[in-house]
Amino acid sequence: MKKIFRVFLRDLKNIKKNPAAIIIMAGLCVLPSLYAWINIEACWNPYANTGNIPIAVVNDDEGADFNGKKVNVGDQIIEELKKNKSIHWVFVDQWQGNYGLNEGKYYALLDIPNNFSSGLVSLTTTTPEKPAIIYRSNEKLNAIASKITNAAKDKVAKELKTNFVGTVARESLKTLNSASGSLKVNKSNLLQLKETLNEASKNVTDTQKYIGSASSSSVSLQQYLSSLQNTLPKITDQINNLQNATDSSKTLVSATKQTVNTTSNELNNDMVQIQSTNGQIQNLLSKLKDENNSTDTTGMVDTVNELVNLCSSLDNIINSDIKYLQSINQTAPNTAINSLINSLKGLDVLVVNEQNSLSKLKTVIGSGASKDSINNNIDSLSSLSNGISSSMLTTSNNFYSTTLPVLNNIGDNLDNSLDDINSLLQTTKVIVPQLNALASFGISTSKLSVSEANELNAKLSTLLSELNDLSGKMNTLSDQDLDQIINLLNMNADELSSFISSPLDVKEVDVYGEGIFGVGLTPFYSVLAIWVGALLLCSLLTTEYKNIAHGEHLNMWEEHFGKMLLFLITSFFQSTIITLGDKYILGVKPENMLLMLGFAWVSSITFTFIIFNLVSIFGNVGKALAVVMMVFQIAGAGGIYPIQTNPRIFGILQPFWPFTYAIDGFREAIAGPIWSNVYKNFIALGYFILFFFVFTILKKPFHKLTEAMHHKFNESGL
Repeated sequence: MKKIFRVFLRDLKNIKKNPAAIIIMAGLCVLPSLYAWINIEACWNPYANTGNIPIAVVNDDEGADFNGKKVNVGDQIIEELKKNKSIHWVFVDQWQGNYGLNEGKYYALLDIPNNFSSGLVSLTTTTPEKPAIIYRSNEKLNAIASKITNAAKDKVAKELKTNFVGTVARESLKTLNSASGSLKVNKSNLLQLKETLNEASKNVTDTQKYIGSASSSSVSLQQYLSSLQNTLPKITDQINNLQNATDSSKTLVSATKQTVNTTSNELNNDMVQIQSTNGQIQNLLSKLKDENNSTDTTGMVDTVNELVNLCSSLDNIINSDIKYLQSINQTAPNTAINSLINSLKGLDVLVVNEQNSLSKLKTVIGSGASKDSINNNIDSLSSLSNGISSSMLTTSNNFYSTTLPVLNNIGDNLDNSLDDINSLLQTTKVIVPQLNALASFGISTSKLSVSEANELNAKLSTLLSELNDLSGKMNTLSDQDLDQIINLLNMNADELSSFISSPLDVKEVDVYGEGIFGVGLTPFYSVLAIWVGALLLCSLLTTEYKNIAHGEHLNMWEEHFGKMLLFLITSFFQSTIITLGDKYILGVKPENMLLMLGFAWVSSITFTFIIFNLVSIFGNVGKALAVVMMVFQIAGAGGIYPIQTNPRIFGILQPFWPFTYAIDGFREAIAGPIWSNVYKNFIALGYFILFFFVFTILKKPFHKLTEAMHHKFNESGL
């Protein structure tokens, strides 16, 4: 051991005596740290400067019409990009953009086509067309830049989607907000409807019972009349029974009379509704004219839409009344009812004309016509509305003066008819000779009655099923449910639309507290610099001992390890300077500075053992092997990219490189150590030291071959 240290001390004395050697050694100590610091600083935070990356933007969007308004989403995108400073957006025309992209002036090009707005607007139709933004990238300029521009493109698309969904949701929710007021007003009516449905179901059930009873009576009547034809002596008694059956039929007639009376009441209500609706239309026409004459005409389209809805409601009421009257007229034809039907049809024609005139007015307003032209159309509508009022007055008078009494008389006539039948039966008692013919007629009539009753009963069963289904659903609706629906409809449209467009936020949590890119690369470049430092030492300094002092006899191992001490100490200084500079110059903040220094020192020892032994044993071939190892370790130790992203061969070789464990050790020290991993990395580096310590046994068999190759190389003059 003394001889080994004697070799080391002799090298130190030789360096001390030679100023040039001191300068070179000092440079060798500092040079690897510069390699590490410059590379780490260059990669410290590259994404903070993406605002200098030029991306061309071309906007050819021609816009589109939506709800009578001109919309140009392309211009909106341009305005948003002008506020975005994360990328250097350059706004050019089509030719400049493509020329600059091909010439390398721009890294990428965003092209908004001329049909972009129309594509977005089509999403509100039954035939939507998905719009697209054209993206072109010049990968030739820089591979990483193309990834950054791709991310910028994706961000623009995401923001556009979020804004579009938010706008649609906000407008929809505003419409629902307006509906909540109507629901609140009609809340009591909805709750009352539950009781009405239950009562209606009970009434239908009772009606079915009455019809069943009447049908049963009709069957009995058939049997009775058949028996009557064979048992004339008992005719008087049977007629009495028939009178009883007729009395039972009065119940069915009463129900029919009630139905006619209900229809009369509904027609009466509809007349009032029609007059009220027409009054609203006239008021809105006056309002519309005032809006046209005012400076603010933004609400005219909404007023016209409201007029269209009122006319549509008026048309539905009139058509419904016509159908009611036609069904009654088919059962009991009457000139008064027929006259009212014709009057309502004439009124409906006027309402349809008014609807058409409103559509024309809406077109005139949308085309930007003059106020005089719009006023003329409004005046025409007012005249038409006055005509409707006049026609409505005539129709109403017709209804109350002639039709309503006729409808009331229908029920009375039904009662009178039953009284007549009863009188007829009484008379029949004394007309026994004609009883046989009457019985035959009664039998056929009863059969028809049973058939009609069965058909009506089937329809009532269907109606009862639907009423029960609707009643069951309504019974589950409570006052609290309606309050919840009203509260939901009253929710803030802006807040809810914002949630719908972006229902979640991704919260990034840095587990180890360092999100700076350069800090993540510090382990790789620091370890690489230590290897480069050891490689520089073995390239510039000789690994062979030169025996100058006479009488000093050293064996090969003493010369070898004595010479290695200088390399180990120099590498120790190199790794110390690199590590201290990482913290105090670059600003890396390791969790455990002492552990970081420990891995730097162990790595320097490991790398020196490897490179020194390769160069000492194989000469220039060993230097080449050290360079090859460095190249493989740069790509295959997982220093920059995850090893899983590399070809499979690199994953297989990764455990056999010292870089793998040195880089992992630095990461543990910087981010916070997991001591089981720390011990594993130290042990792995120790195995490399042990392996190359044993590897020195090859020096003796290869010594002469290496010397011969070195001699021949020197002879070549290269």
